[in-house]
Amino acid sequence: MSITEDILRPTILAAGYKGTRFVAGLLKNGVKPRLIATYRQDGDVSNSFDQLAELGRSHALRVEETHRPDIEKDRLVLVVGWQFLLRNGLDRCIVFHDSLLPQFRGFAPTVTALLLGVPAIGVSAIQPNEGPDHGKVYGSRIVHIKPGASLRAIFDLQTEAMVDLAVEILDKFINGTLVGRPQDHEKATHSLWRDEYDYFVDWRLSAPEIIRHVQASGFPYLGAKAILDNQVITLDEVTLGPDLSFAIRNPGKLWQIEDRRALVVCGRGTIWIDKARDDTGKPFRFTRLRTRFLTADTAWLSPFCTTLSQAR
Repeated sequence: MSITEDILRPTILAAGYKGTRFVAGLLKNGVKPRLIATYRQDGDVSNSFDQLAELGRSHALRVEETHRPDIEKDRLVLVVGWQFLLRNGLDRCIVFHDSLLPQFRGFAPTVTALLLGVPAIGVSAIQPNEGPDHGKVYGSRIVHIKPGASLRAIFDLQTEAMVDLAVEILDKFINGTLVGRPQDHEKATHSLWRDEYDYFVDWRLSAPEIIRHVQASGFPYLGAKAILDNQVITLDEVTLGPDLSFAIRNPGKLWQIEDRRALVVCGRGTIWIDKARDDTGKPFRFTRLRTRFLTADTAWLSPFCTTLSQAR
């Protein structure tokens, strides 16, 4: 279904990779926004701000850089990837959330779903209110997660679902048939915010959990991090290794090096690190076996171990 620009031109508040994909998807469906409000994000490797600006130029749209858009007089506002509180005009907003609410209310729901290994997630369109993702639901779409799928691929599927849902909502809005349903708050689960510490691998976890961690940290995020020989490396590709039995298990220790890749002991099982980068972005090659990745319970020892090595 296509909605022509002369029927309705919503304002769109968009940021991040999903925001860019969402705007591009609506434009392909004939929806021409009245305004795109966005802002620059630290660590945005997808370069979403410039991409949204380019979409605005190429389609003759107004793009405004702001954290506090004036939406008091707007008829309808669609919100995707926005990370700042909206204090006014909430009754005109529809927020697209990356889960099947009331599941995974809060922050980074897709990452949380990947870390847990759930087979499906989804998207929901809701009316924002004072509670975190508590508002009535205007519609939802389920998104199945294929084993081994990249975070980017899942975000693409979710954004396609958001666009499809948005077109349906716009049609109902025009026809006066848009109705929201209340959420069942007793079934709610919540997803915590994540920061730079959460990029780092906890080698005490099982091998499958660590593989999911690497999967959930990739583009458009900065990638899974680990500390080896006092430098931060980024893990780009990992695969499941053999489930070896160790008399004493020390997660994070290297067990084998083969063709410059490394087999690492996990809390349960092992993983191969097939591709990694150093802190300058160059390919990292494993050359020394008798070394270990730091874990949360050993990281504090690093400066003392360095002192001991220098004293030899």
